[in-house]
Amino acid sequence: MKKTIKQFLHKNGWYYPIRYSAIFRLYQRFFKPHEASDSRRETIFYKSFLPHCSLVFDIGANDGHKTEAFLDFADNIVSCEPDAENFRLLTSRFWNKKNRVFLENKALADHAGAVVLHIHHPGSAFNTLSDKWQGILEKNGENRWGEKIAFAGKQEVSAITLDILIAKYGRPGFIKIDVEGFEEMVLNGLSSRVPYLSFESLMPEYSREFAACLSRIQAIDPGSKFNISVHEKLELAEFVDRSNLEEWITGNISNTGFEVIVKMS
Repeated sequence: MKKTIKQFLHKNGWYYPIRYSAIFRLYQRFFKPHEASDSRRETIFYKSFLPHCSLVFDIGANDGHKTEAFLDFADNIVSCEPDAENFRLLTSRFWNKKNRVFLENKALADHAGAVVLHIHHPGSAFNTLSDKWQGILEKNGENRWGEKIAFAGKQEVSAITLDILIAKYGRPGFIKIDVEGFEEMVLNGLSSRVPYLSFESLMPEYSREFAACLSRIQAIDPGSKFNISVHEKLELAEFVDRSNLEEWITGNISNTGFEVIVKMS
């Protein structure tokens, strides 16, 4: 019954407006307090190391849960999402925050132009611009994530660079990058310092790309310091240099899912 109602609401374009309405948030508060708790945890995590930001970039915004958290400590957020279904969701979710949340139906890459997005299904968190990550997901999905992953197709989407985004909106205090294996290409589109940024690690498959990301960051700012986040918790007591970061990774090789937080000088 619940699934039928959801399908009906989706078909008529009502699901997202209802799902992200004030009434539904009130319902969540009383009947799904764990979801509200997850959002608060994300906000507390980012506030633990970030100062107040006038501007944040959310690259790979997906369903906008990070953008929602950023609203608590940033004046404005630019949320970029190439997937058409997720972009519709974002449009509904933040329709009443157009003066603070600026949506871009774009991918981020090392160049402006057309790129290919591999589609697991519309709105899927597995959708990726990386040919390599698509192959890994289809080959190892059942062992690693407990489900067989098959991509339904692909589509051409429009891409811009971080430099272009900065030229349009200004320099952000923080850039969050979560792009399913395309992190290196996104960082190659950045040529100037920003106070803080983060990017997802996909280890061990992306060890070469991970090293390339660190090298790119150091090319922009040789004085960059790093920290590690696992489940919205900083693993290191302070931001460290690259050698100390790599030492942590070597000692925690079984931890395949973590986020690197970068602090530039």
